[in-house]
Amino acid sequence: MRHAPGPYADWRAWLDAFAEGTDLPSAHLAPIDEQMGPHVHERLLRHVSEAFSRRQRRWADAFQRDLGTLAGDPGRAVHSLAAAMVSARTRLVPLHRFCALPAMPQALRDELKSALDETLRSSQRSIEDSVRHAPMELQAAVRGNRLTAPPAPPSPPPPPGRQSPGRRVII
Repeated sequence: MRHAPGPYADWRAWLDAFAEGTDLPSAHLAPIDEQMGPHVHERLLRHVSEAFSRRQRRWADAFQRDLGTLAGDPGRAVHSLAAAMVSARTRLVPLHRFCALPAMPQALRDELKSALDETLRSSQRSIEDSVRHAPMELQAAVRGNRLTAPPAPPSPPPPPGRQSPGRRVII
């Protein structure tokens, strides 16, 4: 079945991609409002909620996989745990952006942000509980890399025409 092009179809395609882990530009998305009609508006809000839930589940599954790899080498556990938490925070960036999409109504943005914040608080509590009786280094790694902290800003690209640091080759 083909869908006619329009705001609803644009949103559906974008939301489907987002739910699957693809981060596409969102500037072309029309505002979600009552002008779409009450039935379309309601259906679209359901799709927004479903896409958010699926993407959040993808994040949680990836975080669990990362944590599952820690059991192998106790000597590297502190570093691996810190890296898993930093990676998890980095993967949260698209979810934070999603919760702030200006094309969504403010009430919806607030609701999504609240849901994401609760998920992060719950995940942080859970990981803190799991290392409660672990060595102090592991506990410090969890506290020092909180999921609720904003991810580090990306490093700026090198200026044009400059070589990246490393070996200098002279011929």
